[in-house]
Amino acid sequence: MAQISQQFIEHIQQQLPESVPLDDLLSACQCPLRKSIRANLLKVSPQELRQEFESHGYKLVPIPWCDEGFWVDESEKALPESLGNWLPHLEGQCYIQEASSMLPVKALLHDFECHEDSAFLDMAAAPGSKTTQLTAQINNQGLVVANELSSSRLKGLHYNLQRCGVTNSVLCHTDARNFGERTPEFFDAILLDAPCGGEGTVRKDEQALANWSIDAVRAISELQKDLIVSAYKALKPGGRLVYSTCTLSKEENQEVCQHLLDLYGDTIQIKPLSGLFEGADKALTTEGYLHVYPNLYDCEGFFVACFEKQPLHGLTTDNISNSNTRFSFTPISAENFATASTHSSLFGWDIGSIKQQLWQKDNRGKSEEIWLLPKSTEKLCQHIKLNRYGIKLMEISKHGTKLHHQAATSFGERFSQQKIELTGQQAEDYYQGKDIFLESPIKAPNHKEYMVTYKQTPLGLVKHLGNKLKNNLPRDLVRDKTFNELP
Repeated sequence: MAQISQQFIEHIQQQLPESVPLDDLLSACQCPLRKSIRANLLKVSPQELRQEFESHGYKLVPIPWCDEGFWVDESEKALPESLGNWLPHLEGQCYIQEASSMLPVKALLHDFECHEDSAFLDMAAAPGSKTTQLTAQINNQGLVVANELSSSRLKGLHYNLQRCGVTNSVLCHTDARNFGERTPEFFDAILLDAPCGGEGTVRKDEQALANWSIDAVRAISELQKDLIVSAYKALKPGGRLVYSTCTLSKEENQEVCQHLLDLYGDTIQIKPLSGLFEGADKALTTEGYLHVYPNLYDCEGFFVACFEKQPLHGLTTDNISNSNTRFSFTPISAENFATASTHSSLFGWDIGSIKQQLWQKDNRGKSEEIWLLPKSTEKLCQHIKLNRYGIKLMEISKHGTKLHHQAATSFGERFSQQKIELTGQQAEDYYQGKDIFLESPIKAPNHKEYMVTYKQTPLGLVKHLGNKLKNNLPRDLVRDKTFNELP
């Protein structure tokens, strides 16, 4: 049972609209949170994911604001707690994500025209639910900067981007308050899912409101105001900004938004969210924001506001600070492109369509690494230090050329040969880092590198050695326990 501070009850009672009775809110806070999932459009369609669940006796209920999102009805059959070890999840076909947290990306991209040169910023990205939702919605177009201040959460963010087949992102590890000064007017759209008090998470965290204090709310509100100002400065004129939290107090929501409006007046305008989805009016504030209380849609509490920076009001971009970071990539040479093309053709993969995004990096004289970098990466790197760049596709050395894991997980759908289909048990073994033993050797061509698939979905790479497939799954992706079928 959720522990709710009396101080919080008295505080929120003063802020609730008439349409949200206090008793209804408190009652909802005591109810277990419905589980929800999102189909990763880079890997699977919503219909395919729904069919997979329903074939095992689970009923999926569509989430009204996210076409690829579903609640899982567990009234007749409960999901396993270890859903993260299910093969389709490990393959990146789905993301376990709370329903209301799918709202910010929906607001950011609603009626937004994305181009191949569009630049996006997710200012507080870990663990990656919204970043992966964004990249899937724009089909890996443009540049997505995923920033995370916490070093301990950065690894998980990278894992989820890798798992989901994201190819247009770079990772940044900095205080998001720096973006406004270091990358002024660089981004076409910015998502600020701000650090917050987490009041709306009480349905999954029973202690979220146990030690609530107004002092803590006011303190984090000051940080949020700094962050939203930084976001405004980093946004291009004509660009879009979404501010969101998973908390309920106006001090962290409406008052932060008002701070932005007070500072910049007519240069920033609210984009009302009344038409974002059918039924949005239930959560609509007088300003045009969405204030989602847990009882309104039977989900977590959430707040979403959308703004557009007016096109005729720009900042002075003189004296932009440089990151003093050496960009260690050079455009791919004709010789290395020819080598890479020859190697990729062994898999029936034509890399000509991505040639303009291919770069090379010297690996201390031992080899040349071939990377795919999103457009504008070099320009961005002049102003802010990046932690990870794009994806490594392959490595060329005197010993030969070999693919990297992400080449298979991101582009494996384009491979027409050098593929081996695994059984369910073999796929489980693969994700557990085990070598795969075949009942009988398969006749292999001169090249021993293969991609393995399960139900035609790329898993990764192996080295074919007679009746054994040597597992080349990166060690940080290995899982102790996996399962290929839902119970």
